[in-house]
This record gives sequence, structure tokens and C-alpha cells, in this order.
Amino acid sequence: MVELTPAALQELERLQAHGMNRGRTAILRIQVQPSECGDWRYDLALVAEPEPTDFLTESQGWTIAIAADAADLLRGLRVDYIEDLMGGAFRFHNPNASQTCGCGMAFRVSAS
Repeated sequence: MVELTPAALQELERLQAHGMNRGRTAILRIQVQPSECGDWRYDLALVAEPEPTDFLTESQGWTIAIAADAADLLRGLRVDYIEDLMGGAFRFHNPNASQTCGCGMAFRVSAS
């Protein structure tokens, strides 16, 4: 359902090693929130436990929890991590997005 690229995996492992979940297995939780520059914006968090209604999947050995209300919007999502002179950021390649915002964190979907 969701694919993590090797670069995204490396950044998640770095965040886990230096974050509050140090020494504990973390789960990547992905949900969407309403956005001002698109219909939705991606919201990522490292959590110890998924929410009871989350859909669970796996990529690159990581458990990924998808918020139930976002599952259709995130089906086929590929999460990458890019570093450039301006810093680093997760990048999202979403086949369900009809338009993405310049910020890279927000997207629109076409009405079916």
C-alpha cells in the first residue's frame, strides 16, 4: 500500500535513533489533515502503537500505520527523502493526487 524508498528508510532510522523512541521499535503513522494550499497535507509521526482503527502495512521492514480515513487517499503512496542545499525533506509521490502544492506536503484529489 505504501512504499518507502531507501533514502526515506535511512532518514526514518536516523530519526528513530536520535528521537524520543530511542531503543524502542517505532511505527511510522501516516495520516492526512485539511490543508490551506491543497485539499490535504501529509502528516507523519513515529509512534509506539497504532491507533485501533489504523490500517497496517509494511515496507522495507518498517510497520506503517495508515489512518483509516486516509487509506483511499494514500493507496500506492511512495515516500522518499531528498537532501539539497536548502536542507532535507520527505517527498511524496501519490498516484491519487491530481495536483500537488509547491511545498511538497499538500495535494488535491479530483472529484470522481
